[in-house]
Amino acid sequence: MDDDPGLISNLLTVIDKRDWDGLTDLVTRDVVYHRPGVAPIEGADAFVAFYKRRCIVSAGRHQVDRCVSIDGQGFCWGRFDGMSHAGVPLNEIFADWYEIRAGRIARRRTFFYRPAI
Repeated sequence: MDDDPGLISNLLTVIDKRDWDGLTDLVTRDVVYHRPGVAPIEGADAFVAFYKRRCIVSAGRHQVDRCVSIDGQGFCWGRFDGMSHAGVPLNEIFADWYEIRAGRIARRRTFFYRPAI
């Protein structure tokens, strides 16, 4: 089902829990992730590796205000609160756009209101 906003909420929950095996199960093998300040992240292995090794977040939680999905596209927005590996508090408003294919995330694009996490 390509119009399930629960898939997007599940993706963010899995990221927050740092469940890397679960994360692999939610994206296509050729997933592409665009995020400010980072070259496009291409492929499921690179997507998971970004969160495991490159992302500055050590812990945190996405608080989704709204999530919608229709015709294989999804969008959500909310706030992220957490902590960096350096011990710096992270509090950011975000919005994400998704392409959903065969019940998995195929493309993600994150927007922040400033250069951020």
